[in-house]
Amino acid sequence: MNEQQAEKVAKVLGGSTWQSGGDIWLVLINRADGKLVVLSDEAICEYSDQNAFDNGQPSASIYLA
Repeated sequence: MNEQQAEKVAKVLGGSTWQSGGDIWLVLINRADGKLVVLSDEAICEYSDQNAFDNGQPSASIYLA
């Protein structure tokens, strides 16, 4: 997802954007229960917290075809 796409998705879903490097943009959604949902153009992942995200340890993933 490019920056413009990420900004639009983040605005609709109430999240924020983050560049993971190499011009790859993600949408981050912080949930009220402390979990983090991360959307890319390849997957939607849930992390138990920011630390789990930083360590690449999702608790659940949905891969998009």
